[in-house]
Amino acid sequence: MDRKRARFAKLLMEEIASMVHSELKDRRLEGVVITWVELSEDLKRARVYFTTLEEGKEEKAQNLLNSAGPYLRSQLMKRLKVKSVPELHFVFDRELKRMERIWERL
Repeated sequence: MDRKRARFAKLLMEEIASMVHSELKDRRLEGVVITWVELSEDLKRARVYFTTLEEGKEEKAQNLLNSAGPYLRSQLMKRLKVKSVPELHFVFDRELKRMERIWERL
């Protein structure tokens, strides 16, 4: 990923994480942590990876986040004052949970 895309992905991650906790105010999203953002080559789509602090909340959180995606996108356009914000697709970060389990065993 080039520098510009990497910076934009990091900015999106920080802003989305902030908005999930401060603006969505849905108790079912408590314990959701945005882990990273992966941008498409053309910057039109973004996969937003997240994890949950509690087991068993992954699917519900993913559904809630994806349904809030258009709202988050519109807020990002206002906050970042950019011409275009990618379409957001939230994906549970399975790799992070796998690493967590490995550390617990050690």
